[in-house]
Parts: sequence; C-alpha cells; structure tokens
Amino acid sequence: YKWAQNRLLRFDWEEILGRRDDATLKATAALLHRSSLIPQQGDSLLDSLDENAHRHAFAVSEDLKYALREAIELLGNEAARQLIALAREQKKGIFSGGEKLDAGELTLECLRYMYRLLFLFYIEARPDLKYVPTQSEAYRRGYSLESLRDLELVRLTSEEARNGYFLHASLQQLFRLIHEGYRGMATQQELGDESESDAIHYSFAIAPLDSHLFDPHYTPLLNRVRFRNETLQRVIRLMSLTREGSKRRGRVSYAQLGINQLGAVYEALLSYRGFFADQDLYEVKKAGDKFDELGTGYFVPAPAPALESYSEDERVYTHDEHGRKTLRLYPKGAFIYRLAGRDRQKSASYYTPEVLTRTLVKYALKELLADKSADEILALTVCEPAMGSAAFLNEAVNQLAEAYLARKQAELNTRIPHQDYTRELQQVKMYIADRNVFGVDLNPVAVELAEVSLWLNAIHGGNQVPWFGYQLFCGNSLIGARRQVYDSHLLDKRGKGNAWFDTAPVRIDPRQPERQPQQVYHFLLPDPGMANYTDKVAKALRKEQIKAISDWRKQFCRPFSPDDIETLQFYSQKIDELWAAHSR
Repeated sequence: YKWAQNRLLRFDWEEILGRRDDATLKATAALLHRSSLIPQQGDSLLDSLDENAHRHAFAVSEDLKYALREAIELLGNEAARQLIALAREQKKGIFSGGEKLDAGELTLECLRYMYRLLFLFYIEARPDLKYVPTQSEAYRRGYSLESLRDLELVRLTSEEARNGYFLHASLQQLFRLIHEGYRGMATQQELGDESESDAIHYSFAIAPLDSHLFDPHYTPLLNRVRFRNETLQRVIRLMSLTREGSKRRGRVSYAQLGINQLGAVYEALLSYRGFFADQDLYEVKKAGDKFDELGTGYFVPAPAPALESYSEDERVYTHDEHGRKTLRLYPKGAFIYRLAGRDRQKSASYYTPEVLTRTLVKYALKELLADKSADEILALTVCEPAMGSAAFLNEAVNQLAEAYLARKQAELNTRIPHQDYTRELQQVKMYIADRNVFGVDLNPVAVELAEVSLWLNAIHGGNQVPWFGYQLFCGNSLIGARRQVYDSHLLDKRGKGNAWFDTAPVRIDPRQPERQPQQVYHFLLPDPGMANYTDKVAKALRKEQIKAISDWRKQFCRPFSPDDIETLQFYSQKIDELWAAHSR
C-alpha cells in the first residue's frame, strides 16, 4: 500500500470470515474492489481514506485547543481557591506581599500538568512504542490514565463523590511512576505459583523520565493543591471527547494524531496568559464577529450599566443546560486564561503547518544527502534556532531516519521485514534525537514542549529516555551573542575610524574565561547598520517616519558618557556571572 514507507493494509481472513458479519464482508469487498485499488480516474479509495484521516486529525486537534484552554482555566481556578483558603488559615496575604499568588507561575504549572496528561494520553494510545506496560493488567487496571478515562461519563451523584480526591491521588501516583520509574516486584511466577502468562499480567516495569515535566519541584503551587473529582473528571472529559457542537461527540483517538497535530494544540496556546480578575468583569467582542474563546479576549468592568455603551451584538452570552442565556461574567478573583491584545505577535507563537514543515525539510535535505552514505547521515547535526514545539526538528529526525534505513538496506542489499521496520525506525529516530539535535527558543515553556514532542516522536521500548538538557535551550537566537568584546576606550571616541563600530570585536577564548573589567560585550552596543532603511520605495512611502528613524539612529550611535560606560561594564559583569552559572 505505502511501499516506500514500508506500510501496508493487512486483511486477517480468519478474523474476517470468522465473524460471519455482513457489514465486515461488505467493507472488505469495497476496499479490495478493482475500482478502489486502480480506478480509471482520480485517486484510489485507500489514498482518499488516508487523506481523510489526516483531515480528521486536524479537526480533532482544533477541538483539543478549546479543551486545553478550558482545562487550564478549570485547574487554575480550583488551585487558586484552595491556595487562597490555605493562606487565610495561615493568616497570610495571597494578593499582595511576599506570599502573593503569581498568575503567571500558576499558568505555567497548569500547563505542565496538562502536558503530563497529553504525554500519557498519547503514549498509552501507542502500545507499539512499548514505553508504558499496557499489556500488564496490573498497570492497565490499577494505574493507567485509560482506566480513569473510563470514568469520564460516570455521574458523581453524592457530595463525597464530587468533592473526593480519588482521581487526584490516582494521577499523582501515575506521575510518580513515570518520573521515578518502576522496576517491578517479584512476579507470581518467580514465587512459584503462577504461569508465565500470569506473570506478564501482574508485573510491569517503566523506565524513569528525567525531565522538568514530571518533576514535582517544578510545580510547587500545585503540590499544595488536591484537585476534586468533579474538576479532574471535567478535565479528562474535555481531553477525551471531541467538542460539543452540531455533530455527535466522539472519543479522541490519540493514536491517530501525529506529533505535529499535538504540537499545534499546545504551541497555539503559548502566547496566551493567565490573570486574575481584579473586579467583576463582563466579556465583550467586536460587533459582527463570532465569539471565539481562542480569540483575543475583551473585558469591561461590572456592574451591568457599564455594558450600556455596548450593542447587543458586542455582548457575550453563556447558555446553561436548559438553553437559558446569561451575560458572560467573571467574578472578582477568577482565573482567566486568554489571548490578550498583541500577545501572539510579541511572543512570536505561530505554528507551521505539517505540509510546510515536511516540504521545507525535504528540500533542505535533498542536496545535503545527495552524496551521503548511511553512516554519514548519522553524523549530521541539526539545529533549529526558533524551535517552538520542535515541529521542524521532529520532521528532520523523521526524514533523516528514513533516509538512513533506505540507504543502509541498499548498501547491505537486504530488506528489513515489515514487522520489524517500525521498531528499527524508532531506534534510529531516538539515536538521532539523542545525539544530533539541538534547538533554541525564547519561550521557556516552548523548550519544555519541545522536549515532550521529541520524546513522543522517538521513544520506543523500555530503553532509558534521553535527557535533552544539553541540547534544547531557552535563549534569544536572533542576537549574535558570541563572547566577543570591545575595550571601553573605544566607546567615547569621536571621529571617523575611531568608534567601536569601525573595528572588529575581540573574541574571548573559551579556555580563558576571564573578561577584563574594562571590556564590554559587543551585543550590548548599537550599530549604524541597525534600522538602516536605504530602499527608495520605502523612503517615498514613509518620508516622515524614515527621517525620524534616521535622526534617532544618529543619536543612538553617539559616543557614550562615562556613566553609560560604567553601566555597560556592570551589565557585562552580570553576564559573566550568568555565563559561569550555566557553563559549569
């Protein structure tokens, strides 16, 4: 079926005929009919089904964006409620002073919590990757997220059921198993009273995942919170079922979602921020626009008379289970997680569609791989200077792994059996991801997301999971932050040829890390080439603005005063301290 990718559609005739089911036989006949396999015109049915599967995955990923945003709000509000109550018991101020609850930190921790669930949803839906022991009955029934997923629609009829902590305790135990790993206890077979098959069912092992994601030290606020069953059931339901709408809700199949779709879900929300309502707030929207929870949020303070200047079309309503509509109101202290103003532009959080990443990587590698042997492919280094959720890194890993296997098979004049191909491919992907991949992003949350994305793409078996701490970094790759310096005497020079920008900076040898006190890092200084608009068309279109920029540049690059130079030396000293802290 997909010969180049070593993929096929297999028909189990014993199972098909043994069912004695007309619908199964009709589906088989339709798939194998000549018009489905080799139509006289147009694409084959199998190609159409494959394409529709990708479209469905995209639609589901869009649903998950809404689910994730709401889930983070649910967790944030529940956590804030409990943390405020705890602070009052201890007579501490939660809205001011040293104990002030930071909405930004709470947002980050709720994101991490949801990343954990995403990781588990996906990894449990892919038993072929063999990371979590889904074949073990003990794990499946006693610890797995899938077992909790079965409770998503169970009605919580009593106060004890709604306000209990069974789901919270179960998830905390599962997070601990993933973070610390589990080697398993003595099997019943080893104790001499069970068969081999029973031993498999009742024992399991999990390789530890050494990362910020499951490390409890990175969720200090949530460590003090116990989420109620009612809240976590709602969160699991949101992440398990497609969005409510005109179509019937279905269960999300994480096995059918690609890493790119999952990355798109989370990267879309990196530019969102959480904040507490400092007073009662009504939500409004632009007239004529359809209200979209993923769009920019606009709020006006209560009471209701404040809405008098807004038309009916600008007001936002919610509908209860009986269809009654009320104005969308956030009470004072509510945790709100929304896109605000120009957050998306300022954070540069834009997701690249899968078709574009695949095409760009394909043609970037085409010439590079033209004369490479299989082993030479494994020596290539990949760096993404603005990686986001690692969409390009994952695509590069995938294509390099496939190219390696194709060339290795050709060099050895052999072919990997179909049943072994996926395992071999995952091993090569993990090798490349662990040794050859590097990335940088300005957003620290994106770095954690990239770690998760690379794991999910390359993880296999019970092998030790790699640590990407020396490969993925948070930083600004647009600044040429080489360790190069200028001597301070160049900063107050006047006249052509005497200024710092007329000479080349001096490189500090990594083996001699000491910077001299009078030296200043080059990236702290301006340059005449910055904002230098010379295009005639641009000048003609914006004469006044271009002149203002030109006047600004003249002042921007003027010689520094002694106080300015002292400040630059102080900043350089602080940079040295950070350099020493991160290069140990």
